[in-house]
Amino acid sequence: MAGLAIGELVGRLDTFARGNDLVFMAPMSYPQDIYVQDGEMNYPNPAFTGTIQSFGYSVKPRFSAWGTRGAEPEPGKPAWIVVGDSFAIALQVEEEQTFSARLAAAEGVQVLNAGVDGYSTWKEAVRAVQLGRNFPPKVVIAAFFTGNDFFDNRATPGRSVESPGLGPGERGAPAYAVPVSPMWKTAPWITRFLRDHSVLAAHYWSWEETQRVRANRDPNARRFRDELGIFTQEGQRQAGGDRGQTEAALRSFRTAAEKVGAKGLVAVIPPAFAMDEATATRTFQSVGLDGVQPDLDSAQAMAVAAAKAAGVQACDLLPALRASAAAGERPYLPFDGHLTPRGHEVVAGAIRSCLASPPAG
Repeated sequence: MAGLAIGELVGRLDTFARGNDLVFMAPMSYPQDIYVQDGEMNYPNPAFTGTIQSFGYSVKPRFSAWGTRGAEPEPGKPAWIVVGDSFAIALQVEEEQTFSARLAAAEGVQVLNAGVDGYSTWKEAVRAVQLGRNFPPKVVIAAFFTGNDFFDNRATPGRSVESPGLGPGERGAPAYAVPVSPMWKTAPWITRFLRDHSVLAAHYWSWEETQRVRANRDPNARRFRDELGIFTQEGQRQAGGDRGQTEAALRSFRTAAEKVGAKGLVAVIPPAFAMDEATATRTFQSVGLDGVQPDLDSAQAMAVAAAKAAGVQACDLLPALRASAAAGERPYLPFDGHLTPRGHEVVAGAIRSCLASPPAG
């Protein structure tokens, strides 16, 4: 017992698994009823009452009848809309700690957090129209995560914004007439307890999963390497198709913002490993990309260029987050790889600065 206690104390330095958050896959522990599904679109379940928990956080989120995180939106009140994937919905932090809530408090408007885990920019454009028709926004922000959104835009296009369908709130929500989307199997109680409370177990599972990926025993191994490819010079040369799909998706987002009479902004969020070379090298090694030289700025530059080509203002969040990391503030969670409360604060501040500045070029 003493040895385990010492191991936990040493493990909380979180140096061993740093750079392995890509393979840790904390969202696999989400409860099965967190989302409802309607065709190819899924939405947060307003009837959800569970807890999102993993090592480092325990959050009990609430969702509105409109499929947004937080309180019910108020018709007629000045609104902004945030669309995006897991970095927008931000289930790793409390509601008031998200960058959406921080923007609402700073700007004195209601900000509808319409993030959904795994969403592509295509689907985010659809959500912007669904919500914007009922809550006309002044600003629509798309959170673009360079860690996998190029891949998602290639793999999971959404409906056209010209015919976005009904969406939550227009079918008598919260009485959804759609099935709960199948998530992951519930783990045994002892596994859940260790996952939620033991950093030693988190380090072990991170190491174990890394070995599975490196040995190609994990079905996600190919995808991990595919997503990381864009952070290399060779991958950049081969990424023309991904950039083309992303440009098309961002044009769809621009059209969505125009349809609801709003200013559109793309907030480009880097992955945790883009903070420094050492962490990036460990991330590449964790998926079997040994000896590959990462190019930490390339994906950001490509996303910003794609937004510019699509006619949308881009806000590059890499400098602000990298400065935070260099100052020892830890803007990212060590295992999960999503933003900490401090990271959300940095993002909110950077977005406000971008909105206050004219688009470059």
